[in-house]
Amino acid sequence: MLDGLPRLLARLPLNHRKVPEIKSQLYRINMGYSGECNADQYLERYQFSKSTQILTNVHLRTSSGFTFEVDTLILSEKFVLIVEVKNLKGIIRFVQNPPHLRQVLETGEETILNCPYSQIETNKSNLNEWFRQQGIQLKSIGLLVLSNPNTIVKEAPPFFPIVYKKQIPHHLQKLESYETILKPSQIHEISRKILANQASFNPYPLCSYYSIDVKELRRGLLCRYCNNLLNRKNRETWLCTICGKVAEDPYNEGISDWIKLVKNTITNEECKVFLGLKDSNAARYALSKSSLIKKGKSTATFYIPGVKSGNK
Repeated sequence: MLDGLPRLLARLPLNHRKVPEIKSQLYRINMGYSGECNADQYLERYQFSKSTQILTNVHLRTSSGFTFEVDTLILSEKFVLIVEVKNLKGIIRFVQNPPHLRQVLETGEETILNCPYSQIETNKSNLNEWFRQQGIQLKSIGLLVLSNPNTIVKEAPPFFPIVYKKQIPHHLQKLESYETILKPSQIHEISRKILANQASFNPYPLCSYYSIDVKELRRGLLCRYCNNLLNRKNRETWLCTICGKVAEDPYNEGISDWIKLVKNTITNEECKVFLGLKDSNAARYALSKSSLIKKGKSTATFYIPGVKSGNK
């Protein structure tokens, strides 16, 4: 979603009802990715046994309509550990009934966030259920890692392990004192099953994911630098009168927006309307210059993502 959300924001009016939600989601993804990268450095430094498996971005299905995601899962001879990394600033206070996290920044601004304790407990329950369905008798444990060393934690739930990223090795060392629960061959088999059962997570097209009508999107060719409408200089070159940048062949970016936001096929008419082109010939030209593959004939022609074959 990291590449799609900025394009959705670019195509939505500034006052659209979904803009605050999407901005918040993009901020959390960026902060979470940064935090995970920082925490990964300390995981990599730890001397795990050779049989240990570290799996990331695990998506598993416990029923036909339900999947769950685990950011980092560590399978070792002594434990099965779900690691959740949070990149949070300021003071965070755990609040119960209903469970949530209250964040207070240095500016005094307060934000209500999802409770990581509930998130980890839910993931533990889901993973344990998946194990049960696979005939595996295992119970997982959880760990919350704070990637920002300046985060202040208040009123954390009792017996809920929370560490700063530098404390990861020490916490893992304590877990090594647990009794052995898995043999190396079992770790290998469980890891194989998890990878074989990975459920794909695909939020695209984003308009469907966020329940946005395509008619609400801004149309036309947009400047990649400031997202304002481009003015045409000639057939190949477009100019942004706001920031002064020149865009050569912006068709691909506009068509890419359609694929990410609306649906994974596009017709000549849809291309003409969405990119604000003057006629079907202009749309045909834009589609011919794209990386999309042409399917169908006559009025039934449409285009899909793929790899074009070379000239013979």
